[in-house]
Amino acid sequence: MSFDALVSNLHINSYLDVLKAQSISLLGKVVIAIVVFAAGWLVVRYLKMLFNRVLRRGRVDQALVKLMSSLLTFVGWIIVISAVFKVLGFTEVSLAFSGSLALIAMGLANSASSIVGDLFSGVTLIADDDFEIGQRVTAAGITGTLEAIDMRKTRIRDDNGNLYIIPNRSIDGGTITVVKPAEEKNKSAS
Repeated sequence: MSFDALVSNLHINSYLDVLKAQSISLLGKVVIAIVVFAAGWLVVRYLKMLFNRVLRRGRVDQALVKLMSSLLTFVGWIIVISAVFKVLGFTEVSLAFSGSLALIAMGLANSASSIVGDLFSGVTLIADDDFEIGQRVTAAGITGTLEAIDMRKTRIRDDNGNLYIIPNRSIDGGTITVVKPAEEKNKSAS
């Protein structure tokens, strides 16, 4: 065997040793990534179930429960996928997923401001003694009987039977006129 063949054989053996070591390292990372993925799947599933149960007990609107549950699932999967990429050594991809999560969170926070405004206004309207169910009111340009106030909306039925569902922030930020029932007007005149 010539010297060149021996050197070539040594290079092939060293490449094979490097390839073998990298394969073992990669196999270990893949196993850990599978474990992280499975654990993440279980955690996301459990948190979604727990979250749904808590919101349903709180008698939150079903559409809002589904929306929040979808959001929780989406965020959970973004975190799980980022963790899997991190374990596999794809740090840049993991950072990109985390960055997309931050952008989505900022977008949701911006769009959620009207919902938060409705919720705070709803608490204010519910606590207001001058604004009670059954009264005739003029609010947000609608005159009628106040039928319901919940955390996000107020329902007023006009004299024609039309039901108006008004966001609470529209009412709380405007003028409310309470029209006293005819019986109370007659009692105060006597």
